[in-house]
Order: sequence, then C-alpha cells, then structure tokens
Amino acid sequence: MKILFVCTANVFRSMSAEYLTKKYLKDNKINNINVSSAWTEADPEPPYLYTLNRLEYYWCDASEHKQTKITKEFLEDQDLIICMAKHHQDFIEKMWYKSVLFNFVVYGKDEDVLDEWEYEQIHWPIKDLGKYVDDIVDYIHDAIPVLIKRIDI
Repeated sequence: MKILFVCTANVFRSMSAEYLTKKYLKDNKINNINVSSAWTEADPEPPYLYTLNRLEYYWCDASEHKQTKITKEFLEDQDLIICMAKHHQDFIEKMWYKSVLFNFVVYGKDEDVLDEWEYEQIHWPIKDLGKYVDDIVDYIHDAIPVLIKRIDI
C-alpha cells in the first residue's frame, strides 16, 4: 500500500506525518506500507527548523527532506491520499482524485490539522511558534498508531 500525506508546503505537517509514519512502520516491522508526502502550492524552501528539531526528538532525521510537488502522475501511483486540511482535499479533488482528511481517518472528525498561518488567524497572536510546531508534531506522532490501525491492510 502506498500512502501520500498532503499539505501546503511539505515542510511541516505532511513531512512530519511522512517521517513519523516511516519510523512507526520500521519500529513495528510493518513492511507492506510505503509512505511519502507532497505539497499543493509553495515556493521551494527547506523544512522548518522547528519541525526538524521536534522530529529529532522522536528519532526521525528529516534533514535531507526535499519538497515534492503534486502531479497527476504522482497521484496515480498512490493507494491512499491523506490531506492535512480541507483546502488540500479540494485541490486533490480538482485533479479528479479522492482523498481523506488526516483527522477523519484517525478520529472520525471532519477537521483540519492547522498550519501556523491558519492557527494564527484563529488564535492571534501566537505567543511561541516553536511550542505550536512542537504541539502539532506531537499531535501527529500520537495519531500515527491509530492511523495505521484504521488503515490496516
């Protein structure tokens, strides 16, 4: 099975989901799932330093991560496309592919995993962006075992 995680820039949420899932799969000797991540719209940029640091806390080295842009050819090769937010899901559907929200797979909730800009719009001002990133990476980390159980093949 091939799983693709999708977010806006592929330097925070989807990247975290990719590396945390790979680590979980390796630790649990699950070999029949391949994981990747991609972005819907972004300028090329390196992963956020806050994200890299928090992933290191979980023994995930994403320092060599390269953003992957979504293409129809890339989507064709996926069995399950998991989006971090509804606008990512809309983007995928405009390309004629089906996807599901991360929070829907894990918790049955039709809710986004917010990025820092979206979070900022709701909770202005963000007091500590580093803590916010830590919280989201921790949230994704804690959700991965449930996600794998729910998609168990």
